Amino acid sequence: MTKSRCQCLSSCQNEPLKGEAFCKKHLSFCPRRAPTNGYEPPYEPELWNIPALVKVYNCFAFAFNIRDKAQEAKCKSYETCKVPFHQPGSIAGYPPINEKKTKTCPNIIARMMGDNKILPSAFELKCPAHMSKIGLMIDPNQDYHFVRQNPPSGRSKIGYFSGKSGEMPVTDLDAQGHKIFDVELANFDYRKTSDSLRYTEFCGYFCVSRKKVYAAIGGRTTRRKPSSLKRRSRKTSS
Repeated sequence: MTKSRCQCLSSCQNEPLKGEAFCKKHLSFCPRRAPTNGYEPPYEPELWNIPALVKVYNCFAFAFNIRDKAQEAKCKSYETCKVPFHQPGSIAGYPPINEKKTKTCPNIIARMMGDNKILPSAFELKCPAHMSKIGLMIDPNQDYHFVRQNPPSGRSKIGYFSGKSGEMPVTDLDAQGHKIFDVELANFDYRKTSDSLRYTEFCGYFCVSRKKVYAAIGGRTTRRKPSSLKRRSRKTSS
């Protein structure tokens, strides 16, 4: 199991405090920030985690802030909801994502850039107006995963990141229960859970539009059904 480490600096190997992104040394001050610009979607997990809708959206839809009323109308309850997920590349005409083929950063990046205007970014760069930051990572053998930056909150005014893994609820914590300050340094090793997913390849930060986003249904139409909302379901559906 990958050991969690402080996310303030890549050179800091100290363990983070419980529930925090930082070690004791950097909790009060970290010289780095992922700047925000006021266009970050609000962090409102209660709107995404409604039992009847939690299976409608995956990490891609959450990161791009996609709300599909037609898909929502098909899901009256958690037990009966079986709609397919939105997938990157569906608008651009890419074939459905095949879970038998290895996921790669170039492939997923090309798919999302084919659908929408996407700007490559970096942790300490601010996105232009009407755009905000997302992060993309890959488990080369199984899955992709997106997260998005939240508006600043708390005394520190840090814009932490949050995500939604497949049918699972939205959360602002990584695999080991720590806040997500720097996606590249956070822990996304889920092998301790019922899944074998381990996102080892960070594909980068990107700025996406918060005015207009194009997306469509694509990929698998059936998925593993978790025994409860506590079980993580991510494979080819993040």
